[in-house]
Amino acid sequence: MKLNKILLLIIIPISALVILVLFKENLRSYFKISYRTFYNVNISYDDLELLEKDLNIIYRDYKWKERLELTNNPNKIIYHHSARGEWSPEEINEYHKSKGWKGIGYHYYIRKDGSIYSGRPENAEGAHTKGENNSSIGICLEGNFEDEYPTEEQLESLYKLSLYTSLKYDIYKIIGHRDVYKTLCPGENFPIEDIRDKVITLIENYNKKEWFTLLLIMQIFYILLML
Repeated sequence: MKLNKILLLIIIPISALVILVLFKENLRSYFKISYRTFYNVNISYDDLELLEKDLNIIYRDYKWKERLELTNNPNKIIYHHSARGEWSPEEINEYHKSKGWKGIGYHYYIRKDGSIYSGRPENAEGAHTKGENNSSIGICLEGNFEDEYPTEEQLESLYKLSLYTSLKYDIYKIIGHRDVYKTLCPGENFPIEDIRDKVITLIENYNKKEWFTLLLIMQIFYILLML
């Protein structure tokens, strides 16, 4: 009888740990734990500057129609497509103004050649996803991904930009526009699961500390037991 109890004390925690490792992303998202916290990424201001410099962001003066509200506190990244084959950020800016908006609604825009353009400042309220504009970074890629696919150059830039954003802010979720709103955006041919997995791997491996992640998983398990 005593041996059975000992075996249970060994088997139950091990089984629970295996389950938690297999479903760690689900648990992390459920508890809204940011990627950088979950994977214990310690990044300095200098390192962030280097990541930003590597993006080679092209800045534009959009001459906003009205003063922007600096109320954005990002905890998620939301991907979009422009839904047009070729469209410059300046043209998007004018189109969004014609809809009564203050200007381009995205925070970043990636053209087919992989070049990254600034949109709204990161701390400014976006105009890209209803209900999420004060808690997200909106990234739009040039193209209609119902009919075409993102270019390799776009994807490489998107990986780097998403890594930078996820390490700069407490991002806990990377999603497409259609995940929170009734729309086709960012399109059927936008490989969001593959992109998300790639970005998470980059975050996880940035300065990997497996012991911390394991400890955090155990803490989550303890919380679940106490519920």
